[in-house]
Amino acid sequence: MGAILVYLLKANVVLALFALAYYGLLRRLTFFTLNRVYLLLALLFAAVYPALPVPALLPAVAALPIPAALSHPVPPRLASLSPAGAGTAWLVMLAASLYALGVAGLLLRLLGQLGSLLLVRARSQPSWVLGQPVRVLPGAGGPFSFGRTIYLSQATLTDAAGLPAALRHEQAHVRQYHTLDVLLAQLATALAWPNPAAWLLRRAVLDNLEYLADRAALRTGLDRRAYQYSLLHQQPGGVPAPALAFHFSLPTLKNRITMLNQPASTTRQLGRYVLAAPLVALLALSYAGARAKTAPPVAAQLPSLRTMLYYLDGVPSTPAAVNALDPGSIASLDVVKDAAVLRRVFGSAGPGVLVVTTKANAGSSAVLALAEQANLSAAYTYAPAQVNALVPPALAYITSHYPGARLGGEVTAVTRKSTGAVKYQVQLVRGKRPFYVYFSPQGDFLGE
Repeated sequence: MGAILVYLLKANVVLALFALAYYGLLRRLTFFTLNRVYLLLALLFAAVYPALPVPALLPAVAALPIPAALSHPVPPRLASLSPAGAGTAWLVMLAASLYALGVAGLLLRLLGQLGSLLLVRARSQPSWVLGQPVRVLPGAGGPFSFGRTIYLSQATLTDAAGLPAALRHEQAHVRQYHTLDVLLAQLATALAWPNPAAWLLRRAVLDNLEYLADRAALRTGLDRRAYQYSLLHQQPGGVPAPALAFHFSLPTLKNRITMLNQPASTTRQLGRYVLAAPLVALLALSYAGARAKTAPPVAAQLPSLRTMLYYLDGVPSTPAAVNALDPGSIASLDVVKDAAVLRRVFGSAGPGVLVVTTKANAGSSAVLALAEQANLSAAYTYAPAQVNALVPPALAYITSHYPGARLGGEVTAVTRKSTGAVKYQVQLVRGKRPFYVYFSPQGDFLGE
């Protein structure tokens, strides 16, 4: 779930940056085609960027903690647990649940709108108007289009003066495939519904498509003043899916007329695009240096271990190979310092051995063999157990020897793969510092 939350946060930050750049620099320009490209790229980039292997907008995830003692391996899930994290986990789950409900509701709404358009099509009749195939609906209402289909009401057909302008406007929507933009904007809004920037970009997409269609209609030879007059006399139609179908809308009328009378932007103003999109991309990628500083290579995070031997996935390795690893690819880190184990397994009398296991090779024979010989964490399996798995002698030992500590997490059954021997790992918390103690099934204390 953590990866999903980080993805969503990155995507929403990028959406906000694109929206800020658009409304600050590009909204009033008459380069409508460029604005369309910019807005589509904004939605697509926000969706793809968090999944790319590029520096992120957030600090790098900290490296996995290193077990302090070889004889007491700690499962990564419990090693990352802190009292604060456990206390806020339910808030994260609640927020994730609310987000998922919002997404599901908006996606269902989108499906409902698509279904309602099918019903509209079912009660319309095919026809030809001014050489254009259309579908005619009974009663009043303004023209609209969806996909490759233009819908006209019977009332629109009786308006001989405004019919050509309305028809050419809808033809532009159809020819330029504007419905694809609308569906993408609707999908982005559903997936990023808590973010105001998503709704602003959706509004920008819809408005800009109307500007494109207005300009295309005027380029067919229509009089600008007469075209605006026809807009003022159109009637809002009872369209069952206004978010999906292109139709006359009073809230956008003022903006459309304003942009029809807006002086054409000069070529010098093209420089705003050179500033806007690269600026957002640079902001998204500007943490490269910070990420390198906050997430140094694995070996660089362990200055006291630079003189150690290195093993990677069960075989001897080098500091360079360990440094090149992505911290997210690491399954476990074990530091071997016991002199007897160093001599017996590694043939070394040095300060220690750093054993790194990647997620991709965690089950390989070399990893499992080394883990068994050196008693590494990969030699064990971990399974949650109930607190009542601890027999009274273990609970009595905790009470008498750790009076200032409290249980900080669930009990874990640690089973050695080769022998099936079981011991229980118990997380205790003293102040804010978690630590682990181990007991046999009979309640005998095995160590920290």
